[in-house]
Amino acid sequence: MTPIFNCTIRSGKLYLDKADQFKAHLASFPNEKRVEVTVEKLKHPRTGQQNRWYWGVVVAEIAKHTGHDPEQVHEFLKQMFSPKWYMDPLPPTRQTMAVPTSTTMLDTIQFVDYTERCRMWANDYLGLQIPLPGDVTV
Repeated sequence: MTPIFNCTIRSGKLYLDKADQFKAHLASFPNEKRVEVTVEKLKHPRTGQQNRWYWGVVVAEIAKHTGHDPEQVHEFLKQMFSPKWYMDPLPPTRQTMAVPTSTTMLDTIQFVDYTERCRMWANDYLGLQIPLPGDVTV
C-alpha cells in the first residue's frame, strides 16, 4: 500500500498537510533508494447533492416541459454543454470527432459550469426558470 500525502503549493513551495508522517515514510526507505514523486491537482468530484439537483430539478423540469425521457434530455445536454475531448481521424470518415465528457468525470467546479449552461439554455430556448440548488430541496 502506498500512502498519499496531500499538500498545498504556494509561490512554488510545497507545504505538506502531515509533514511528520511524510518524513517518517521517507525514513522507512533504505538509503539511496530511487523513488518516483507525482504532483497532481487535487480533484473534487461532483457531490451527491449536485447530482440529485441536476437529475431531480434540471433534467426533470426540461423532460417534463419537452415530453422527452430524462435520459434523452441528459444525453442532449451532455452533447451540448459538457466539455469535449477529440478523437483523432478514423476510417472511413477520416474526420476528427468531438466526444462529450461524461458528467461523472466533472469536478465540482466543472459541474457547476455545466449545469449553469443547461439552466441558461432552458431559460433562453424553453422559457423555463429552473431554480438554483439552494432554492429547492431534492
